[in-house]
Amino acid sequence: MEINIDGCKIVLLDFFQKNKSNLLKSLKSDEVQTFLEPLSDMTIIFSDIQKTTELKKYLKNLEIPEENLKDILQFFDRPFQSSFSWGFQDKEFVFIRLEETTKLFLKKNRKGLTGLIIHEVLHGVQRQRGLEIRLHDSLDFSLDFFTQLAEVIPPEKYNRTQIISFLKQISQLALFALKDIFVNVELIKRGMAEWLIIFYRDELGFGENLEIKPPQYETEFEKGVIKVKDLDSFATAFTYTLSLIPIWLPFMVLETDSKDYEPSRELKHLIFDKYYVNPSFITREMWHIENIFLASFSFSKSFHRKWYGAIFNLALEHLLGEDFLFYHLFKATELLEELYTTQESEERKSMAMVPILKAAYVYRREQLVGIQKRNIEELNSKMQQYEIGEEEITELEESIDEPSEHATSPEHMFENLMKLSIMIVTRDLRVNVFSGENFKFKIFSRTILSLLQAINYLEDECDDQYYHTVRLGVKRLLRTDNLFKRKRWALLLENFAQNTIFHGETEPSQLEIDELIYNYDFFEIPLTNFFIDLGVSFIQNIKTVMKTVSVNDDEFPFLTAQLINIQIGGIKLPIEDEEHLNLMYVSSLIATKGIPYRMIQIMLTAFLQTRVPKEETD
Repeated sequence: MEINIDGCKIVLLDFFQKNKSNLLKSLKSDEVQTFLEPLSDMTIIFSDIQKTTELKKYLKNLEIPEENLKDILQFFDRPFQSSFSWGFQDKEFVFIRLEETTKLFLKKNRKGLTGLIIHEVLHGVQRQRGLEIRLHDSLDFSLDFFTQLAEVIPPEKYNRTQIISFLKQISQLALFALKDIFVNVELIKRGMAEWLIIFYRDELGFGENLEIKPPQYETEFEKGVIKVKDLDSFATAFTYTLSLIPIWLPFMVLETDSKDYEPSRELKHLIFDKYYVNPSFITREMWHIENIFLASFSFSKSFHRKWYGAIFNLALEHLLGEDFLFYHLFKATELLEELYTTQESEERKSMAMVPILKAAYVYRREQLVGIQKRNIEELNSKMQQYEIGEEEITELEESIDEPSEHATSPEHMFENLMKLSIMIVTRDLRVNVFSGENFKFKIFSRTILSLLQAINYLEDECDDQYYHTVRLGVKRLLRTDNLFKRKRWALLLENFAQNTIFHGETEPSQLEIDELIYNYDFFEIPLTNFFIDLGVSFIQNIKTVMKTVSVNDDEFPFLTAQLINIQIGGIKLPIEDEEHLNLMYVSSLIATKGIPYRMIQIMLTAFLQTRVPKEETD
């Protein structure tokens, strides 16, 4: 059955003929018509995914050159391929292939059917804009580069012919996934996220209490050991995981206050819980792909090449047995070395670097396999460079073996150490934004993203809200050229980074409050409610740092001063009140139980050194 709608040919095969009225409602909707208008020659074919004979017969009757017809027919034999779009010259074809039992015809899911149609039609629109030619050019460039890079794999494990075949196999899915990402991002930015979410939930079987049965792969793999014997099998497992990325990744462009944000997060978690269970060895490292998307997404060739590079790099590193958590940690340390180059920055670099190295040590201690010898050697070298001695290592070991109530597992300890480093870097990013040193701005952002990726490697162990809030903060900073917005987001990012690191009650006792008021009287500080509340909050901040960092730790004075300076940086004080701050800080230190008197002068000095000039917070 053929129908014409404003110049677009609609072909209904199999069971679609009796669902004509439902389809016409979607096809004649304003959303679909908006995308059909720019296309001069579009054919949309609806057919049963279980039956291809009638569809192939219909295609052979069309005036399509033989070589182009072969291109279409090969899609029917691809794994994970259902509906798809294809075009040549100015002709565009959309193939909507569904099962007869699809729930998309239900009234409540009609937006989902419309979302599927729009998704495939938009492929044609983007192809006519010239996107596909650019994607193929970038793919050819990347494939050639990584074919050469693949020579590092021991030839006794895989010969060159095998590797080239393997890379070509995954390159096609990398191309299709990128095309889907571009389409979905455009739809989401046009306000059609809900249409996509409804479609994907139905396609993946969510919401109907169905038992999800993802395909199983018997691909041998162990980190640190090359054991993948069948590259074709590995490529199939790898591309299966890759094929699901365009469903969840584009929704990362949504703001947290969007009405579609929570449903999109639920969709992502369902995919990871139900579909990304096998092969799990691939799934964990897909966070690196998310990092590339968040830091670099655009329609440019630069992003195309980064995308293909990330996919090929991920595949090759699986074959080499690389550990990706160490990859992110060492990437972050490289960026820190680049950030802190002046002599006065050495101290800041050490403060940010030491928690990363300690976190790496914690991870290495718990991870029995998969960490390369060169990674361990580099970690040991850097720990010596930053003077992490035997005493601190012993303390780490004891903390792992006998975790406290505030660090209930090595994963929790790892996460807190990483957050501590992020807090330090975000504070310096804020100073960087206020001082206008834009040439370092992207390096700061990339460092934070690398640290976040290391946290996210922990999957369910990590604080999901923390990860996404900091990630969105970085994303907003990167995409705005407005100085006021940059300052505002930098402040919010820093506040969130420091507020979510520490856990546990830090309320001052009545004895500490009484001591604070006595000290105020001694130093002749006005006993106003505002000053007393501020002094109490100083005690809270001091005790917060004490929950995580030992008072005897060299970092303790600076972290405490930094935390309090973040707080008072957002408060506008009259000049006469500013003069009392130093003595208020001293009063709070004296009042806080557990601070030895010998530390008072050291901590006051750190407080004065880390004070941000007043104009930076305006």
